[in-house]
Amino acid sequence: MDPLTLDPLTLDHVADRVAAARAATARWGARDAARWGTGLSAEGARAAQAAAVSAVLSAEGVLGVPRGAPPRRVVIWCAGNVFTAALEWTALFASLGSEVVLKASARCPAPVEALADDFAALGVRAHTLPHAAAFHLLDGADAVLGFGSDEAMAALQSRLKLTQRRSLHGHRVSFAVVSGDPSTAPGLALDAALYDGRGCMSPAAVFCLGDPEPLVDALAVALARLADALPRGEVDPALGPRWRARCGLARITGRCEAGADWAAALMPASHAEAGPLPRMLTVHAISSLDELAPLSELPLSSCATDLREVDAVPALVSLGFDRVCAPGELQRPRFGRPHDGVDVLAALSRQIDRGQPA
Repeated sequence: MDPLTLDPLTLDHVADRVAAARAATARWGARDAARWGTGLSAEGARAAQAAAVSAVLSAEGVLGVPRGAPPRRVVIWCAGNVFTAALEWTALFASLGSEVVLKASARCPAPVEALADDFAALGVRAHTLPHAAAFHLLDGADAVLGFGSDEAMAALQSRLKLTQRRSLHGHRVSFAVVSGDPSTAPGLALDAALYDGRGCMSPAAVFCLGDPEPLVDALAVALARLADALPRGEVDPALGPRWRARCGLARITGRCEAGADWAAALMPASHAEAGPLPRMLTVHAISSLDELAPLSELPLSSCATDLREVDAVPALVSLGFDRVCAPGELQRPRFGRPHDGVDVLAALSRQIDRGQPA
């Protein structure tokens, strides 16, 4: 569908769908996310919800703008760790006239059910079937967008027909690479606080090119403040031993400033880990970006950085990061961006060659 060749009635219809998608997004944003059983604190759930809704409503020129022929029916296979993830894609495909089928996570179905209710006038519906019992939802779909573990995405991939377009997103990991300027601490703390370290955009570690000590001091202050403003939610008891071990290792090899539900640690880069812990930020001093070469072996997502050198961003991209942003923006991605380096809308749409034969 080419907006430049549509007649006025069709253009009016597109505008109506865009307005309806925006209104549905606002309705979902007006609900109380604290009631959805996300595992986050009431304040944390509402902050994450507000950030996701703002990203959709503040973006211009994304809703209703196709890149190819949109899918007639798209299934969105939702993960349970980031409860807002389905919002942007539901709004996007619904605004294009696609029939949207949401497969909710059994762990946290309420946000997806609410999404279907608010977008019902645009034909969106949700199902809360267990993973293994939901594959029949793929019948009749010409496109599938999936989020979840590598195992879940592999199982989904095995059920798709060759003719079904797909964009499947498994485990990824994000980091921060900063100069050491303490002014980045509030943003980094927010990156760690939103969603309590869940999801692929939570910073697993902070690599510091400057003096790390002032940064650790500033992170301790910022994390303590956020503990009051955005209290940490539920934490899996199984993470307790790992939390204590990381704090202990930091005290032996560097330092650790910690409260009841946050920690700012400093330890050598040789102890960096790829898995974030809720409300823990570990700083690792490095002397050059060359020391980050081992990161290229990981399934990288996003990198928060304040580096201004002309070659810094290309160097980070060369490691495999598909998204580079400012500290504080890791958990608040731009609406309409590529996801994991994929233009999802284009990948799930049919690209029609309208050229004339010679």
